[in-house]
Amino acid sequence: MANDKLKQLGRYQIQSELGRGAMGVVYKAHDPVLDRTVALKTIVLDEDAQEREEYHSRFFQEAKAAGRLNHPALITIYDFGEEGTLAYMAMELLNGTELAERIAKGSLPIAEAVSIAEQVAEGLAYAHDNGVIHRDIKPGNIVLLPRGRVKIMDFGIARMKSSELKTQLGTRLGTPKYMSPEQGAGLAIDHRTDIFSLGIVLYEMLTGAKLFTGDSLTHVLHNVATFDPPPPSRIRPEVTQLLDLVVKRAIAKKPDERYPNAWEMVNDLRHCLQELSAVTASTPVFNEGSTMVLEPAGATTSEKTMVMPPPSDTGSFNLRRIAADVETSNKLVLAKRFDSDAALARLINPAPRDVKRLSRPPHPPGFLRRLLHDRTLAWFSLSLLLSALIAGVLVLI
Repeated sequence: MANDKLKQLGRYQIQSELGRGAMGVVYKAHDPVLDRTVALKTIVLDEDAQEREEYHSRFFQEAKAAGRLNHPALITIYDFGEEGTLAYMAMELLNGTELAERIAKGSLPIAEAVSIAEQVAEGLAYAHDNGVIHRDIKPGNIVLLPRGRVKIMDFGIARMKSSELKTQLGTRLGTPKYMSPEQGAGLAIDHRTDIFSLGIVLYEMLTGAKLFTGDSLTHVLHNVATFDPPPPSRIRPEVTQLLDLVVKRAIAKKPDERYPNAWEMVNDLRHCLQELSAVTASTPVFNEGSTMVLEPAGATTSEKTMVMPPPSDTGSFNLRRIAADVETSNKLVLAKRFDSDAALARLINPAPRDVKRLSRPPHPPGFLRRLLHDRTLAWFSLSLLLSALIAGVLVLI
């Protein structure tokens, strides 16, 4: 058990307890050297040599995995070490709300859910690029911060490509109802397992419904591997078709049918945000609990401002800037690929030249044009030509 009267660990001065888990205790502590408050995560190293080595490997695997990453959506690790029977890790102290708490209250506003998923996907893409797979993406490991920002935490079962942590800890480490089918089956996994887990989280944010449940671990894993859920729009009609496609691709049972990398999911989620912004009026009325995107009339498309409702414990709206420089030529509907204002203006108020062109009867196609487009006529003409040539040859003979 953790020492309840612990006052000092390494150079860190313990101030209070933040929480307890299966592996150990998390404290709020002060770092006198850098004069900052940190979250100090600890585990008790078992006296048994083999168990101690396994716990030690798993704990410092988290420190190595998260400590090598530096991204706004990933929790920052400051320091780690051990003292006596305790191993500790000093990390960024987050002042926010777990996504699990928000989802427990029901579905999130669509734009907010997509924004959260986009930030998490970008953080995962960065981790994957650096050879780190999280393997336990779930609402409880995503923290919502002020002004619409998010943080991914708990890399305790993350795996690096050069990991020294072997499979003696088991390949099913993670939360069963958020595992990919291959992870639940104990098969080899790659970065696409995180994409599957994020797809489940996005589904739950959009619908408020738990995707994979069951009375036992076996039942849950069976549902993950076999149950094909309805699209989110079936539960919540205002969910767009593009969002349905994003969710469907993310939670595909076969890894090859999912997004090949998290960056592609990031791009599609950004397109979803743009699609949501396109249907919002330029001067909206802000109702309590609503979420909308402001795009002033006549403004350039260089930037859009998303206004999100704050959590109940904050008093100001969350503002988040969405980059609008994403290539959309093959993602959105036809009306959003081309600017047809000029053509529509000419149809509404045609010039004399336009009226003449529109009222002119069509010219009958010429013989050569008909030959190019009418295969029957072309073959018939070719047969006549060949017959004439053959007849001419016979006459000459």
